[in-house]
Amino acid sequence: MTTSDDYPLMPGTKVRRDAIWDDDTVRSEFGIVIHCWYEDEIAGYDCYVAFFGDTYPAAKPLDKPYVLRYSTASLTVLPD
Repeated sequence: MTTSDDYPLMPGTKVRRDAIWDDDTVRSEFGIVIHCWYEDEIAGYDCYVAFFGDTYPAAKPLDKPYVLRYSTASLTVLPD
């Protein structure tokens, strides 16, 4: 069963992931969804996201993005 926070995201969707670090600061990383699918193991949606770090690049990124896997419930969808 899925929750209202758990839904598929379309490729190209801009997202943010917030994390609390050891010193209690919240740090965000910004990315774009590459692929999203329903995962029976977690009974929800998982996504591969290309992350660019703490900002979106204004043009071609200097570094390659890193791809990580997160559930949609842990991502915040951002406006285009």
